[in-house]
Amino acid sequence: MPRPLKILKGIVEENPSVTRSKINELLGETVAIAEEALKQLSTCLQFLLNKDRASAADQGIVDLGVRFWNDIRAANVLINEGFILPAAMMQRDAIETRVIAEYLHNYPEDAKDWQKAETRKERHRFGINELKDRVEDGKGWKDVWDFLSSYIHPNRMATPSYARSRPFFGYNLYLGSFYDPEPVAILFLTQLGICINFLDSFMNWYKDDLPFPSELPRKIKELEETYHSQTNKLKERADSEHQKIDDEIRTTRLSKEEIIKLLKFLDTLP
Repeated sequence: MPRPLKILKGIVEENPSVTRSKINELLGETVAIAEEALKQLSTCLQFLLNKDRASAADQGIVDLGVRFWNDIRAANVLINEGFILPAAMMQRDAIETRVIAEYLHNYPEDAKDWQKAETRKERHRFGINELKDRVEDGKGWKDVWDFLSSYIHPNRMATPSYARSRPFFGYNLYLGSFYDPEPVAILFLTQLGICINFLDSFMNWYKDDLPFPSELPRKIKELEETYHSQTNKLKERADSEHQKIDDEIRTTRLSKEEIIKLLKFLDTLP
């Protein structure tokens, strides 16, 4: 007889406030680093917005910079709430936005074509596949973009039923947010690294054109150093949390022999 799906997995909805509390404790000091990076980036964007004799490329980079800021901020909020997949979507968009901004900085003569692009062919010219060879470390950005895409597109391996977390959560499917320490840590560190990189690049692009505060280079260096010092600590906390939850689940999970016995019993039912 056909076996009910609930034998294989359950559909569960966690308490959002509990999830949020666990994630906030896990992330610890890295939350403050992310807030500071966004604060410094918003200051830089304001300077560019007020630039005298701004070019079409400058105008495009302001637009893209604001979009990038919103992507990273949205990723932060989603990660803190436990919405892992939507956070990855925002990070992928931030990467593509950052690549286009660097391209316009390197090739300002193409800014008007980018602004006027309407047809699919015109817009396709400014896609990440086309730009990856024309910006610094473009292949690296494309690799991360592809990695995130593999989990974002609804292919078979990206659905919850086949996710790495399925056995970790006792073969449950989760509605809404949930606490999975390892991907939370990885995604948070990824968006933070992307944000600090863009901030540093932005300062270098305009250091001779804009009156940035004299302490900006020092603040960026401090952000980079703190980010690197906190990375291993956060990963260690995530590994420890993962092991603790996995151990708790193993104590409630049926053994292989018990599952076989249960399925054999079901086969005897009319």
